[in-house]
Amino acid sequence: MTKEINLSLLKEPFPADDIEWREQRNGVDRQGRPWAMVLAYVTNRAIMNRLDDVCGPENWRNEFSQSPNGGVLCCIYIRINGEWVGKWDGADNTDIEQVKGGLSGAMKRAAVQWGIGRYLYNLDATFAQVADSGAHRGIAYANDADRKARKNPVYFKWNPPALPDWSLPRTKQEATTQDAESQDKKNKAPEPITGKDWNELQDLLKNIPMAPAEFLKAWKVDSPRQLVKNMMKEYKTWISRKADDKAAA
Repeated sequence: MTKEINLSLLKEPFPADDIEWREQRNGVDRQGRPWAMVLAYVTNRAIMNRLDDVCGPENWRNEFSQSPNGGVLCCIYIRINGEWVGKWDGADNTDIEQVKGGLSGAMKRAAVQWGIGRYLYNLDATFAQVADSGAHRGIAYANDADRKARKNPVYFKWNPPALPDWSLPRTKQEATTQDAESQDKKNKAPEPITGKDWNELQDLLKNIPMAPAEFLKAWKVDSPRQLVKNMMKEYKTWISRKADDKAAA
């Protein structure tokens, strides 16, 4: 039996442990202190686990090939309704572990094509936390000339910044609470009148007579859809009183 796949689940946020950080750029300030701007990525292990969980291990596969510029192309295929659907992307080989780095980068990019980790693009490049006890190592230079000549390097360590709440998965308790609140709001939302109700009101308005637009203005709404079902009795009473006032005059 073919597994029913909810592709929207591929886009769900990942726990912080499944996120890796890379330096985008770094430098040294006027006081000689190093700094680094970093970007977040989903690990390949987390990508594979997400595909297993959402699609089933038997319903996805990847394929690699060499790109024209010497980099790596990756296609992630997902079996949807019995058909294999693939999305491609690529990456250049890296300076360290070139082939492995290229494979990893290409798969990350192909995963984004399916929405996996795409939300991380909404994160701005942010400053890492430079600290002697940092888990990552960096090398910064005071200016471009020093960087080009590899002269006067400043070695430092850094830790990733904290992720904002919106980029983290909801706990089961949070999800239950938020879903319940959403349902409560939905249940409490007033039911609008039907087309039949509106036709009935318009027929009554003809006896005054009053234009429908004038009636809506009197009730401070812009559209009949903003009139609510449980107020129909009040609407009719209001029109009836207007008719009585006119007859008395």
